Amino acid sequence: MGIIENRDAQFMLLAGFIIAIGLVITAVMLNNIIFVGNMASGAGTDPAKYNIVNLMQITADEMKSAYRNAGGTEENFSKQMQHFKGNLSKIYSLHGEAVNVSWNASNWDNNLYANFTEDGTTNGAPNWILIENVNNSNITVNITVTTGTFSINITNTTHHWQIDFIDPVNQIINNSQIMANITSPYTISFINGTNASGNYSIAGNTTYGRNFIHARDYILYATITFSTSRMHANITIPVSVPR
Repeated sequence: MGIIENRDAQFMLLAGFIIAIGLVITAVMLNNIIFVGNMASGAGTDPAKYNIVNLMQITADEMKSAYRNAGGTEENFSKQMQHFKGNLSKIYSLHGEAVNVSWNASNWDNNLYANFTEDGTTNGAPNWILIENVNNSNITVNITVTTGTFSINITNTTHHWQIDFIDPVNQIINNSQIMANITSPYTISFINGTNASGNYSIAGNTTYGRNFIHARDYILYATITFSTSRMHANITIPVSVPR
């Protein structure tokens, strides 16, 4: 009986020793996994780059909001932007970072409308899709064609409609009657957008029940200066308003 009891005790000790070794190995493996994960995360996330991208987005959004709220006057636009600029500087200064935002509204001042390219600039993509899955809409455009042809394409699974504007033309169109004849979901595209400038407004709803307004008048420019103890960046971005 004593021999059996000694063997049982030895087995218990051995089992406890194996469990302890297993826990140590598991803990080491988990620690290594966490360490590698943190290293990968740190390598893939650049805080400075994130801050700059975030600044570009919130500045563009604020300029669009200020233009919509301005009621057609640059004075109101500038008031909102000055307020935004002051608050932004205060927020970043709390983290030891310096931010300055300035803007150029000369296109608006001189009534120079944007091109019908994707980003509104002369170098933007000329052929692009404005919106898909449209249930119904109303398109109003004020177009000046400077060269060649500019087209608005409306397509669905079975039909294709194209409205062509030929050089030279300065024309305002409202296509509510055309759109009334389309009874299935469709896509609206601009073709040869570098050939024309002007403003447009598209209002309607999609097949999934979302109302939308897609509009553009001018391209304004924002210049963002961002400085920390380790880097300095100065970036100018085009901002399409009121889109």
